[in-house]
Amino acid sequence: MFDGIESLYIGLGLILRIFLVFSQTRLRNYFEQSGEFVTPLNSWKRVIEGIYLRKLNVSPFLGSVVHETPLSLCFYSKLHTITNGHVESLFIIADLISSFLTYRAAYYILHRLFDQQLNDKATYKDERKMFLLTKADVEKNAYRVLLCAMVNPLSIGTCVAKSSLVFHNLLLTMTFYFFVTYQLLPFILTLCLASSISLYPIVLIVPGLVQFSNNTNNKRSIVRMVFILILFIMVNIGILYLNFYLNHQSWSFIDAIYSFIFHVPDYTPNIGIFWYFFTEMFDHFRSLFVWTFQMHVLIVYLLPFTIRLRNDPAFLFWLLCAIFCIFKSYPAYGDVAFYFNYLPIWSFLFRYVRQGLVITCMMIVAVLMTPITWYLWIYAGSANANFYFAMTFIFNIAQTFLLSDLIYAYLKQQFFIKNGLTIPRINGVEGQLEFT
Repeated sequence: MFDGIESLYIGLGLILRIFLVFSQTRLRNYFEQSGEFVTPLNSWKRVIEGIYLRKLNVSPFLGSVVHETPLSLCFYSKLHTITNGHVESLFIIADLISSFLTYRAAYYILHRLFDQQLNDKATYKDERKMFLLTKADVEKNAYRVLLCAMVNPLSIGTCVAKSSLVFHNLLLTMTFYFFVTYQLLPFILTLCLASSISLYPIVLIVPGLVQFSNNTNNKRSIVRMVFILILFIMVNIGILYLNFYLNHQSWSFIDAIYSFIFHVPDYTPNIGIFWYFFTEMFDHFRSLFVWTFQMHVLIVYLLPFTIRLRNDPAFLFWLLCAIFCIFKSYPAYGDVAFYFNYLPIWSFLFRYVRQGLVITCMMIVAVLMTPITWYLWIYAGSANANFYFAMTFIFNIAQTFLLSDLIYAYLKQQFFIKNGLTIPRINGVEGQLEFT
């Protein structure tokens, strides 16, 4: 079923998770209480409380404790019953499945990119061929994705913390897998389920429209886009009414989930920027900045990136995922781990990045210093919220630099593939590539 390298990497990931989950109790307790890994949206303790409230026929959405959908709560309740409360193994299994699907999605993306370049190779000059993928690159980068997914400390920490992000990321990974393998109906279903849980994945329907309506006949493409959009809306409505039915025919979950995500009423510290910003802001400015921040995540980048990356829907899909994982209202390291695991797919772009060392150092320092500043703030009392936020802010800046650098590298590589190494002279002056 698996080749030698796959078995080695999967076995390594399994051993690491089993060791940390079952033998390191103090470490597990730390992760379960860490604001970097657990937020109000994905806390397993809140899920357990919601399960018990359901058993008592009390709505779990009356207070501000549970922010999972009724469908998710029903699913978690079944898992909790089957395992008699010992769900650790299920988190490990879900995380390993997610990692393997990430690897398979990467394999399909790289093979399709290699085949596309192979078909166009005859039109390239010799100097352009040095920028193309080789068969060895495809295999090597796919294995890198698997290794990254299996040993990524952010993924492992999320699993150890028993964050429901493990299941959310599995659903989003399945969406990406169905996306790259051109399976429309499973893609629509998993995307709608992911959108019903965390709202932000709804933007991924745009790369879906590009991917599944890619046709030389413009009329057929438009008709197919309309069909996909109608199907997406209908499935979303169906899931909404299913949640309504599972919640004893009550719409209370809408305010507890979607309003909670959009309006950000909970200021529990996390690795995002919303909590600190709204803590310091005057209330009469709040509505303006809530809408500004949310439109920044959901709308601002959607059209320009779709136009520019319409010929590479997989990269567009990943880029939009990275944007909402960074700028969502309640982010955690599990969100970062999701899009980090796909980075080795585009490792052939790393030669073109300009700030790789700076970005790496910023991320390492931020990840190491965040728990230290938290301890100094909450336990030692020798620091304050500004210290903790400074580290999370540095981490978010580093992620933003990473995305902008990768976009620059992508555009630079595309330029070299199309034009070769010769940069045309403009008004007698040698041209220079710049990302603007």
